[in-house]
Amino acid sequence: MELDGGLSWRVGSIGVSGAVRVEGAKLLSRIGLIALAAVVAWQAQPLIVGNVAAINLLVTMFTVLAGFLIAIIAVVGDPMRLPPGSWRAAEQDRERIRLRLNDHKWVFVTYLVTLLLIFAALLLEGASDQWPRMGAALEHLFLFFGTYAFGVSFSLPWALTRVQQERVDAEIERRRDAENVE
Repeated sequence: MELDGGLSWRVGSIGVSGAVRVEGAKLLSRIGLIALAAVVAWQAQPLIVGNVAAINLLVTMFTVLAGFLIAIIAVVGDPMRLPPGSWRAAEQDRERIRLRLNDHKWVFVTYLVTLLLIFAALLLEGASDQWPRMGAALEHLFLFFGTYAFGVSFSLPWALTRVQQERVDAEIERRRDAENVE
C-alpha cells in the first residue's frame, strides 16, 4: 500500500472491491485527520494567544508549502506527461491527471484558508475589546485548518516522487519504442 499524492490511498492494482477498500481507507484517514485537527484546535488555542513567533512560523510554513504544491501542480498538469501514441492513449490518462490536480487544488485552497484566518485573527487582535470571542474563534479555526492542511501535506513527497518515477518510465518506454524493443 502506498500513499497516493494528493488526498487518497492507493493499493497496487486491484479490482472493484479493492477500489471500495481504497475509498474506505481514504475516508478513515480523513476522519482521523479531522478529529486530530479538532483536538489540536481545541487544546492548542491557549498556546497561540499572543505567540507571534508561532504565528509567524505557521505563515512561513504554509507559504513554503503553497509554493511547493504549485510546483507539483505544474509538473502533474504538464501535457508533455501524457503517454505517447494516439489521442486515445492520452484520453485514458486524462481522468487520473484530473483527479490528482483536483486533490492538489483542494490542499492549496486549505493553505489559503489557513493563511486568511491567521490574517483575520491578527487584524482583530487590535479590536479584541469590541469582539472578544471572535479572535479566539479565528484562532481555533486557523489551528484546525492548519493542522488538517499540514497532515494532508505529508502525502506531497510521495506525489512528487511518483510523478518523477512516471516521467522516467515514460522516457524509457519512448526509447524502447524508438528502438522497436518490446
